[in-house]
Amino acid sequence: MSCFKAPMSPKSNGTAALLLSSLLLLLELVLGVNHDGVLLLHFKYSIVSDPIAALGDWNYDDATPCSWNGVMCMGFPDATTTLNWTATSFNGNGQASTASRVIGLVLPNSQLLGRIPPELGLVEHLRHLDLTGNALNGTLPPSIFNAPELHVLSLADNEISGELPELDGRTSSLQLLNLSDNALVGTVPAGLSLLPNLTVVVLANNYLSGELPGSGLGGIEYLDLSSNLINGYLPPDFGGQSLRYMNLSYNRIDGVIPPELASKIPDNATVDLAFNNLTGGIPRTGAFASQEPAAFAGNPDLCGMPLKNLCTIPSTLFNPPDTPSALKSPPAFAAIPKNAAEGTSPSGSGQARGGLRPSVIIAIAVGDVVGIGVLFAVLYYVYHVKKKKRLQQQQQQQQMKGVGAVSMREEQPPAPSESKGFRGLSCCLTKKGEEEEDSEETSDSSVTSETEAEWEGPQKGAKGEAGGRTPPQRKQQEATLVAVDGETELEMDTLLTASAYILGVTGSGIVYKAVLADGTALAVRRIGESSAIDKLKYFDALVRSIAKFRHPNVLRLRGYYWGADEKLLIHDHASNGSLANVSFTSKYRHCSSL
Repeated sequence: MSCFKAPMSPKSNGTAALLLSSLLLLLELVLGVNHDGVLLLHFKYSIVSDPIAALGDWNYDDATPCSWNGVMCMGFPDATTTLNWTATSFNGNGQASTASRVIGLVLPNSQLLGRIPPELGLVEHLRHLDLTGNALNGTLPPSIFNAPELHVLSLADNEISGELPELDGRTSSLQLLNLSDNALVGTVPAGLSLLPNLTVVVLANNYLSGELPGSGLGGIEYLDLSSNLINGYLPPDFGGQSLRYMNLSYNRIDGVIPPELASKIPDNATVDLAFNNLTGGIPRTGAFASQEPAAFAGNPDLCGMPLKNLCTIPSTLFNPPDTPSALKSPPAFAAIPKNAAEGTSPSGSGQARGGLRPSVIIAIAVGDVVGIGVLFAVLYYVYHVKKKKRLQQQQQQQQMKGVGAVSMREEQPPAPSESKGFRGLSCCLTKKGEEEEDSEETSDSSVTSETEAEWEGPQKGAKGEAGGRTPPQRKQQEATLVAVDGETELEMDTLLTASAYILGVTGSGIVYKAVLADGTALAVRRIGESSAIDKLKYFDALVRSIAKFRHPNVLRLRGYYWGADEKLLIHDHASNGSLANVSFTSKYRHCSSL
């Protein structure tokens, strides 16, 4: 037997509803199934494929649909409604009798193929409609939202297409709306904030486009609009004080993140804006200050914490000069730490546009002067210690050779001369064959010459005598600068005229950054006086064996400097910092949960 479906017109909704109620009442008297069962049978006959017979027990012969698969019922006062009057039956005790009415239709993952009939919205007490994970297609009937007691509407993971009906006050009892993983088009409904009880909205993985509504989210606690085609700007009032989770990732939202939006979202809320076209700086207030880096990933023009792409702050503190003399010897300004630049918000007052404040400039300049003063003090101390030790070694050598004690007077070391820019190493390196400049060094060299003369005769005589012993070598070996990689050409003049910066001081020495005239940056590591290798051939063999190592994470060794009182290693400069520091950097994590 086929059922008659009363036509409904927007101009005669009242007449059509009255006629449909009368026909349903007649069907109840003829067929035996009640009003709710007749409406549910419209859904059964709109299904074209039911491979697992999920609707197999839905029959007209039953008095009520409460025993049908997936149908939930609850008792309500029994009332028979006619055209203009209502009659209520009583039992023998004078109490109104109850009747079972449908309150829910729950058939998730039942492999149903078909459409959703508009008659489902006429079930008077329908509260829970869950048809998730089926193959339902067609459009979503607007009459579904006419159910006065509808609390949960879940039609996710189907093939529903068309535009999402506009939401208004008709469905004031709706609490959960889940239409994700469908083919819905159109814009995000602007009436979401008009539903006072709506707390969960999931419209992810659809084809929604257009701009976000700017009327706020009302009492919504969970909002997921990810993986759509939403574009336009992020409204400053798009939020709500009840919000706990907001996911707008994988869309086409552009523009900046409004700082006013931070006051519309609770501080403990989870916000995901990844993979959009957002630009500018991330506000460091409210909920945005507590998010993980993954919440802002995929936005190439977005900067600021917690991203590694920090926002630049324009400054007029230093403009590099264009003169050739300045390029040969750039000043050794102290580097501004990153946390100093992060102390101010990119969206704050006009500081970013007008440069740094005068107090900050003065503080940086004072820091530079203090740093340079400390550097010269360290170099002066090192030079003084070197000088004193060299004098002691020469005095011991004279005593071993039987030469009379040479009186050595303590002389104040001269102030560091202003060399051609290599301030850090000029006190440590001496050119091959260069004569000592001060008078005390001249006297010491004369004593050394006398000692060498004593060895000249025996050495010549030893060459002609069979079985004679070769005299011991000099303790003081000649200073040498050697390149070991076969590619780099190192010259003493080039190294002495390079600009130097101190990279760090360890227990065994000092590490300098040397910038040559052609812009090449090298690292010069001072081994110190405590080195156990005191012979040039052993030191040369050891350095050349190390230079043979080739690895992306090992700095390439270029050469070395050997001297009796100084040993230096020259290798490539790590422009991105130490690998040891990188290995201890914490990795970002992302956790999106309610």
